[in-house]
Order: sequence, then structure tokens, then C-alpha cells
Amino acid sequence: MTTLLIKILGWLSGSTKVVFQFLLPILEDNSAKLLAALLPIALDVVTSLADSSKTGEQKRAAAVDAIKAQAIQTGINATTSAVNLAVELVVQKLNPPAAPAPATTPAK
Repeated sequence: MTTLLIKILGWLSGSTKVVFQFLLPILEDNSAKLLAALLPIALDVVTSLADSSKTGEQKRAAAVDAIKAQAIQTGINATTSAVNLAVELVVQKLNPPAAPAPATTPAK
């Protein structure tokens, strides 16, 4: 189980790691297996919707529906909250937060 969690943590970067570390105790049960099964599906679905002309909310709704459908087809009993978390993690991976601008010192 720990190896799986380390792989997921390695897949993430930046501020998402902080969120994941917060969620780690929660994910140490069967939720980790569920999330690990959903992440590849979510990555494919979210990537396929990235260039769509839909709004962000429409993309999210379409992604959740598609991920749930694929999960059912593959025998994964995915909860809505697990699917939402998978979507969020993939979006964070694909669109990492911008690095903060370097501090400038005032000219003398």
C-alpha cells in the first residue's frame, strides 16, 4: 500500500504535494487503490477535453460523466467524490500553478 502511495505522490508536483500529504491518512485505506485506478482514466479523459470549446464547468461535468462511465465498464465502483478528486489531481498536474514572481529590490 505504501508503495502505491509513494508512486502517486511522485506523480504529483508542487503545491499538490501539500494537499496530497494532507489527504495521505485518508487515502491509506481502499481509497488509495480506487484513486490509483481512476487517475489513468482521468488523465485520458481530461486531456481529451482540454482543447474543447466547452466552458470549464462543462468540461468538468463531461469529464466526471466520462470517467464514471469508463470506471463502470472496467469494474471500478467509483464514488463521485473520488472521481472529483481524480479530476482535480489531473488538472493540477496538467496546469501547475505559476511560479511566484521573484521579489525585486527597490532601486536606490
